Amino acid sequence: MSIYDRDYIREDASRHLGGPSGWSVVTWLLVINVAVFVLNNLLFYNPNREIFGLSLGALESFRLWTPITYQFIHASPWHLLGNMLGLFFLGRMLHDMIPPREVLRLYLFGGLGGGFLQLLYNAIAGPDAIIIGASASVLAIVIAVATLIPHRSITLLLFFIIPVTLTMKQIAYLLLAINALTILFSVGASGDGVAVMAHFGGMLTGWMFIRYGFHRPRRFAGKPRATRISRTKNNPGRGKGFGIRVIRDGAETTPRTEATGPSAENRTPFVTSDVDAILDKINENGFQSLTDAERQILQQSSRQLSDRIDRNP
Repeated sequence: MSIYDRDYIREDASRHLGGPSGWSVVTWLLVINVAVFVLNNLLFYNPNREIFGLSLGALESFRLWTPITYQFIHASPWHLLGNMLGLFFLGRMLHDMIPPREVLRLYLFGGLGGGFLQLLYNAIAGPDAIIIGASASVLAIVIAVATLIPHRSITLLLFFIIPVTLTMKQIAYLLLAINALTILFSVGASGDGVAVMAHFGGMLTGWMFIRYGFHRPRRFAGKPRATRISRTKNNPGRGKGFGIRVIRDGAETTPRTEATGPSAENRTPFVTSDVDAILDKINENGFQSLTDAERQILQQSSRQLSDRIDRNP
């Protein structure tokens, strides 16, 4: 049996199915944002954003859903397009590094953090403007990716024409600089503007989410982690080599037993400690949590096991 025949490997492949049941959390967020825009802007030509937009007045009027709903409301097609492009490219990168539920949590928490900071700023220094848009949520995802892989290079199309290659760390600094300049140039301006403090709140949330480990799966006290160490018939007091299983010619033995066997030098172990650790990681966090190097190790080990089974039917 190949490594990829394991249940949790097969389940991960369902994310790539064409139907809604196989959509990833990023695809669902994209669809919801576009659907809300169509309903709110195209079918209703004079949308009332006060119902779903976030503001101090909305909270005072007990519209307590607005901290969530404002994250899916956009003012124009360009507003929607900019946010969805960031969500599509960076959201998929993050989806390959942390569990899907954590991507959703970060999107929502990024919006909540950005909305809170913008409300605080409006209460102190500005008018009570209505806040809408997924910018805080998307920027939380961008900064989370930059925190996880700061030196990964990405090629962007400046003005959709000029290719520019930057690292994720440089992109993060560039976003901070752009928003800082926006604050300076918007002082004293009137009318609709950019909710810059919401952007800063989303970026801060994304950094904290990764920096303090909120993206890691949590274990509940009532469900202790199962161990691979088991007792043997002849030696009930000793486990199987710290849980490392060694498979040779279809038989599973312990490293200690094989080390003293008569033909130990002619047998090559298949499941080594690094492969075992990767399988544990998949079982706990899902296939999307693996790095590129771990995926290559797993693919190579799977091919070796398949070849060995073919030679020993």
